[in-house]
Amino acid sequence: MKTSHIALTNEDAIVLQQISENSEEDLISLERSLGMKRGRVMASLERLRRKGLITVQRTAGDWWVHISSKGKQLTHYVWPEMSMAVV
Repeated sequence: MKTSHIALTNEDAIVLQQISENSEEDLISLERSLGMKRGRVMASLERLRRKGLITVQRTAGDWWVHISSKGKQLTHYVWPEMSMAVV
């Protein structure tokens, strides 16, 4: 992987790590598992989306967040111990 500089806040890194554990998460589950308020989660998701690390899809009254291939590459690089969990 070419390592271009992608700056993440600690909060964004935690959100990305949580999403990468399952390859996808819904907004409500993210809020609960991270113990964060919806506004903070949504702001983090928007930053991650702009960087191309996740995609967000609205379905049936909820938002589903999926890790992108760029996000998978980054998580493999940053958290190599998760390599087996992220497909």
